[in-house]
Amino acid sequence: MDEATELNNFAERDNALERIATRLGVRAERGKRFAELTSLRVGGSIDWVLSPETEAQAAALVHEMDQAGIGWRALGSGSNILADDGDHHYVVLSLKELKGELEFDGECVSVPAGYSLPRLCVDAARQGLSGIEGLGGIPGTVGGALWMNAGAYGHEIGTVTETVRVARVGRVVEIPGAEIQWNYRHTSFKEGELLLGATLRLTRDDPEKIRARMDDAKSRRMATQPHGSRSAGCFFKNPPAAAVGTGKMIDELGMKGSRRGSAVISPVHANFIVTEGEGARAEDALALAEEIRERVKREHGIELEYEVELWRANAPKNKAEIDEANAESDRKEPK
Repeated sequence: MDEATELNNFAERDNALERIATRLGVRAERGKRFAELTSLRVGGSIDWVLSPETEAQAAALVHEMDQAGIGWRALGSGSNILADDGDHHYVVLSLKELKGELEFDGECVSVPAGYSLPRLCVDAARQGLSGIEGLGGIPGTVGGALWMNAGAYGHEIGTVTETVRVARVGRVVEIPGAEIQWNYRHTSFKEGELLLGATLRLTRDDPEKIRARMDDAKSRRMATQPHGSRSAGCFFKNPPAAAVGTGKMIDELGMKGSRRGSAVISPVHANFIVTEGEGARAEDALALAEEIRERVKREHGIELEYEVELWRANAPKNKAEIDEANAESDRKEPK
């Protein structure tokens, strides 16, 4: 495709987006960068950031974008994302405005995808509801926690999820949690699916005991993880067959404190990569991460899997290409 054709296609897309956003009353912004929207504070330019405020609005929005062939990705707080330094020619659908209010009903709580996960844990504890207090120190939104089945200190969000609300053909649809595969830092949700919220089923307990467990988890986290630094949490998953965790493995290779440009392996926890300085670059963090993977592969024969999500500037394109990529992924998965 020549440059003139590409520019014309972008202009047509931009006009369609402006019409859709205006019709649905969705705030649409240009001129943003991932460096403004992610906890690593790196990443290139974004064509559009759209911010729906209700679940129904978000469902209608993604349906119209899919119908128009406009590529998009959903972004919560950006606490688990490494977006590269290129120009990202797709729409970022920000879920930060999908906060709403919690709805408690006995031992169940309904929560929107944009709600803060740490705040949810505090609110549930005040109601005397247990089952997620170990997640209280994980930054980010409920939607991001659902997408990756966030877990810590004996708790995983998937084990308490009664239903998940997703966008389907312009409407909000509830899916039973039992129909979802909740694996270690991975679920059966597919790229191109938009999670809007969930209902969690928790258990009754003394609020003081819940708070004590939360405080204990916080103390352990403060003692073992970097705080006040620009990070995306644990960079790699723990290999299931390994005798030690990934952080310990990297530490034993003597890589704590190693640097590539603006990216550093945290001296506090070796499974954290932090960025430093103005103008920090994603390519430095990715180069350092790949160096870690190469060393671990060479020394231990283990292929580390990323826990952070890597967002490339050249993807996704539109719903048809996402569906094709998902189908190809399904064909490759062992049955």
